[in-house]
Amino acid sequence: MKLSEIIKQFHCHVYTPELAIDKEINYAFCADLMSDALMVLNSVKDDRILKESILITGLTTNQSIRTAEMLDMEVVLLVRGKIPSLKVVELAKELKIILLATDYTMFNTSGLMYKDGIKGIIYNQQW
Repeated sequence: MKLSEIIKQFHCHVYTPELAIDKEINYAFCADLMSDALMVLNSVKDDRILKESILITGLTTNQSIRTAEMLDMEVVLLVRGKIPSLKVVELAKELKIILLATDYTMFNTSGLMYKDGIKGIIYNQQW
């Protein structure tokens, strides 16, 4: 699924429009605990999968951006109408991480993406 389709379908606010390239998103992972994200996503040995992934979270602190940076993920989607601080937006821009936000819940976002063919990332799954 193209990032532009995700932005349109979920009525996303794009906090980093200068970075919002129309890349392909084939995988997703969602968590509010970034320690969970690090544990599961560090088990992925294929860098291509992380490059084609979106991190879905309700965490609006710099931790979500730093986690994406550590994992070489390029897109973070904030859910539940959360609004990041200006410092978080600036950090995303500095690290070239596309930062989006939607009013959809994490459950609905994940379910609709799965229905549209985006695969979930499973801990220690061999790709």
